[in-house]
Amino acid sequence: MNKDKLVKSAAIATVVTMLVEGTIYVWSMKSLGVRPVFTTWLLFFVASSLSLWTYWSTEKHSVVGNIANVADAFVCAAILTGVIIFEKGNLMGSAFDEYCLIASVVILVFWRVTKHHTLSNLSLQAVMTIAYLPTFFELWHTAVNTEFLPMWILSWVSSIFALVPARVKKDRLGTVYAGRGLVLVSVVIWLILRIHWVVHP
Repeated sequence: MNKDKLVKSAAIATVVTMLVEGTIYVWSMKSLGVRPVFTTWLLFFVASSLSLWTYWSTEKHSVVGNIANVADAFVCAAILTGVIIFEKGNLMGSAFDEYCLIASVVILVFWRVTKHHTLSNLSLQAVMTIAYLPTFFELWHTAVNTEFLPMWILSWVSSIFALVPARVKKDRLGTVYAGRGLVLVSVVIWLILRIHWVVHP
């Protein structure tokens, strides 16, 4: 298989996997009572959208080179909508959650003023890393799993797929985006498995 076919195949696999991931996650909220952390997905949506915006403003950008970010912006929007529809309690969390959102706005203003596209994009990756912390905290302290493991496994697989075109096209920001997702999703999966293996063996 030549490089072009490999890149296209991996990009298609990424999109399909992420669409399935988003669909079953929203279904799990409706049918299985899964209750994701609202703040995490709000930050995912805001940061992934801004990340795509700043990425597209750099000199080197392409749909397949950063396919994870392109697909993520749409999938996060769908999941966030599902959380809002099916969440029964209070949506906003602690002051920490608000600070994360403020940080995203500050980065947006910084980017629009300075036009430092790459630095702003990398800063948003830091915000998206922070966005995982409420979910990490919830999974570490709960005795009942509030997440849907198959969705996170699909997310892990899609990150692997997304790394292929990013690496082949030598897209640094695409590699950072997909690599960050792979590492952080791996932690979520470990925390979910910990509940089943350690908390409730």
